[in-house]
Amino acid sequence: MFAVGPVEMEFEVELRADAKAKAGFRLWAVGAETEAGVSRGRTHRVSFTLTPKNTNGGDLMVAGSAGRQSGPGVTEERIPD
Repeated sequence: MFAVGPVEMEFEVELRADAKAKAGFRLWAVGAETEAGVSRGRTHRVSFTLTPKNTNGGDLMVAGSAGRQSGPGVTEERIPD
């Protein structure tokens, strides 16, 4: 039997803003075009730690049994839809 320790999670989120401007002219078969753009982005890192507790507020304990098969076994009976 052992206590489940802290679970650390971290992920990154990138927010990006793009802006474009386009100008040009066309005279019969002769044309000219220009384009300018600017892009700005920021990356944010979010991290947090979860500490699992039992319903009484104590450490969440996990135990196995010697006769248990390896792997998750039949999960349909234990995991609700």
